[in-house]
Amino acid sequence: MVGLEREKVVWVALVAIILFLVWKTLKELITPIVFGIAATYIAYPFYVKLANKVGRRWSLLIVSAIVSLLSILFLIGVALWITDTLKNLYTYLDAFFSWLGTLKVPGALSSLFDAMATSFPEKLRGMLLQYTLSLPKLALQLIVFLAVFYATLANADFLAKEVYELLPSTNRDISERMLTKVRNTVDAILKTWLFFSITKGFFLSIGFYIFKLSNAAGSIAAGILCIILELLPFMGGWIMWLIGAMLLWHRSPGLAVLFAIYGFIMISPLPDYTIKPRLTKHRAKVSSVVALVGIFGGIMAFGAVGIILGPIAIGLLFALIEVWKEYEAKRSSKAHQSQDA
Repeated sequence: MVGLEREKVVWVALVAIILFLVWKTLKELITPIVFGIAATYIAYPFYVKLANKVGRRWSLLIVSAIVSLLSILFLIGVALWITDTLKNLYTYLDAFFSWLGTLKVPGALSSLFDAMATSFPEKLRGMLLQYTLSLPKLALQLIVFLAVFYATLANADFLAKEVYELLPSTNRDISERMLTKVRNTVDAILKTWLFFSITKGFFLSIGFYIFKLSNAAGSIAAGILCIILELLPFMGGWIMWLIGAMLLWHRSPGLAVLFAIYGFIMISPLPDYTIKPRLTKHRAKVSSVVALVGIFGGIMAFGAVGIILGPIAIGLLFALIEVWKEYEAKRSSKAHQSQDA
């Protein structure tokens, strides 16, 4: 018995040492690893559809090439415009939160907006500077991101099978429900909300640049602010194109009308009634408040990776509450049955 206890202690110590060494090794690379896995999750349906037409090998190469090209363009954009983009974004955020403070909203929401106005701009600025001050470091993280993306996409089916096999045999139904909750939350956040918001931000940036409302850096900053607005309840990208149309009106009423039509069709609200229902069809829905708190709370707590970890953490909390309520209900039912007997 004493020998078995010593062996357990040795194994626990060995596992603890291994986990510590792995954590120290991957600590600085957690963000690109998580985003690489998230990008795989988003791209996988497209990869499968393309594989049915051209085969898995060519589909993998095509999807990886597209993601690699976008990553290179991102790195070039960071090198060229990051300083001016940060200045413009900080100015836009300061003006936006100042305006937000003048709105009459419920007390709880007002307190949340006040907290965001105090901490979010500085947190976002620090987070962006952390990843962009050193271009070699950013390039290394992009390489890790692409490597993780390629590896997980190539082995997606095998990895999914391995995850299910790692679930404990006892109370397996609870583990499967927790895993389903994570999948549903990630599905709703990444494939619907965040992806949709980023697409709108992209089109707003293009519109700002084409209509000469700002230079490239200012247009990118406006697109980022559009994404933030899309994540806020009762807000949306329509605020940004409306402001742009108002600014254009003094220069050319015709251009202002054209920009307003562009914003209405490409940004908001038309896509919300035509494209978004198709994206959310057959998918679990996440409360806007839960998504808001999860995303912004995650960003403030974990940095960029909190965009994904925050909502997942809150989704798991709700899953635990549901499982606990069902467990208590079953236990109460059994107690009543035994009393009746």
